[in-house]
Amino acid sequence: MLDIPMLGAGLGFREELSEEIYAAHDQIDFVEIIADQYTRPGADLSGLRRLVDTFTVIPHAVGLSIGTMGPVDMEYLAGAKRVSDTCGSPYFSDHLCMTKVPGIDLGHLAPLWFTEEVLANTIEKVKVVQDVLGKPLVLENVTYVVDIPGDQLAQPEFFRRLTDATGCGVLLDVTNLYTNAVNHLFDADTFMAEMPLDHVVQVHLAGGFWRDGILIDGHSDPVPEEVWELYAALCARADIKGALLEQDQNLTDIKPLLEQVWRARKILNG
Repeated sequence: MLDIPMLGAGLGFREELSEEIYAAHDQIDFVEIIADQYTRPGADLSGLRRLVDTFTVIPHAVGLSIGTMGPVDMEYLAGAKRVSDTCGSPYFSDHLCMTKVPGIDLGHLAPLWFTEEVLANTIEKVKVVQDVLGKPLVLENVTYVVDIPGDQLAQPEFFRRLTDATGCGVLLDVTNLYTNAVNHLFDADTFMAEMPLDHVVQVHLAGGFWRDGILIDGHSDPVPEEVWELYAALCARADIKGALLEQDQNLTDIKPLLEQVWRARKILNG
């Protein structure tokens, strides 16, 4: 069990709504930032420090590429540590995925081959990251459009063995789980039950849209009822410390976002 304090219900910090978020600070328990905005050498951290003065801030990255074969990108990790230290957060989060391979930026969160070789490499990289950061790494499940052939392990087993070997945490994106279940015709409740729920410390909630018969995790729309139901079932099974609403599009009015944060808090608190 990870020793993480209760965070409550939060909102992803987006510059388009920055002043509205500050004004509603009493309705938002914590915020999550995209850590990569601050990881480059010499990055201006003044805006981040202002945020930390008002909120509990969780850094959420996209560039660690923990699933890429090979060693950790130590230059990137040094930047991640600067951000993590500035936030003073109880953990640092990223995705169980690849975003780059040597010499190539993939430009998106690419799923892994769930093989013994990839698992062994990922375990060693997570250990390095946690040693450098001095805190737990928390990894998120991602969406995928195509099933990659050659898996040796089911995704929940991969997560379980990774958490058992490293003590890292899981950020269960309930919308990603629902999206994958719809697109790949598996049962979301069964998948969730097979995950290492004792290591799930945070969740993401978001809404998406349909395109050409595929459900897209667009972070663009209200959280659908099916996701709320999955989230409630998860909260009944696991000791969730934080629930975060993500929205990256249609950022014109904070009121519907705050309503969803309130709903997430109500479910989290039982």
